[in-house]
Amino acid sequence: MINISGHLRDKRNVLGFCDESVDLMVNCCGKQTFLEQDYFLRREKGRLDYQLIYIYKGAGHFYLNQKWEILSAGNVVLYRPMQLQQYSYYAKDKPEIYWIHFTGRQCEKVLDRYGVENCYIGENLSVRLLFQYIITELQLKKLHYETIVLANFSILLGTIHRSLEQTMRPYENNFTIDRLICELNSKYMQNWSVSAMADFCKLSDSYFSHMFRKQMGVSPMRFLNNLRIEKAKDFLMTNSMPVATAAQLAGFEDPLYFSRAFKKSTGIAPNEFYHSVADGNTPSWFQEKAGERER
Repeated sequence: MINISGHLRDKRNVLGFCDESVDLMVNCCGKQTFLEQDYFLRREKGRLDYQLIYIYKGAGHFYLNQKWEILSAGNVVLYRPMQLQQYSYYAKDKPEIYWIHFTGRQCEKVLDRYGVENCYIGENLSVRLLFQYIITELQLKKLHYETIVLANFSILLGTIHRSLEQTMRPYENNFTIDRLICELNSKYMQNWSVSAMADFCKLSDSYFSHMFRKQMGVSPMRFLNNLRIEKAKDFLMTNSMPVATAAQLAGFEDPLYFSRAFKKSTGIAPNEFYHSVADGNTPSWFQEKAGERER
């Protein structure tokens, strides 16, 4: 067995640590691999803290709901304080296991917020890397490591929840559309059409439009227009340039169409938006001087 772990405290306690003086605290985090030797664990009264186990590779044998279950790679197991823990890992299954122990008065609220329970999320590399980041931080204990550990733990729980939602709603787990969203955010000024987007995703026009609307809640062209308008607003807010130039940089070839789309989205015309931003960003002393010159 190979056991790699990081701990908050120098002192170890086989039953863990319970600390209700903090909202949330990670006690320890680790990784185990079993190459030659089998592993058996039974804690009749569990531990004092919470334990989250992620099976990244292989399988584990867990006693849950008064029966033994074989959990394959991709499963998550949550143990609450004082809950019976009984599980085994067999070398023949070549398991790669990640675990984390945590405590605090807000644990249940945090778990409820992220919907974390016993579940299947698949073999997720991001989850594995987050465990490894936390282990390293707890080992090195560099400046602000406790803050970084908690931040990564929150990201870990959020990633588990997202992965769970994707396995429950496979139609949303469309990575071709995810790639397109990233492409549109960097190349919004290009001459996109529904056909061009569908071709990028290697889908038919009708199926692409259906999947895009189902995932994003709006049509592909509405999404692109909204994105371009937000980019135009950025140009108008941060650069001194004519409205027509901002429209062109954002990907609108027709200034009149841009003005109509902008007003429909924001409620005001681009020129009004530009002047309202300019007035808001101009120092009051400069506005007063300009007013005196006009008088």
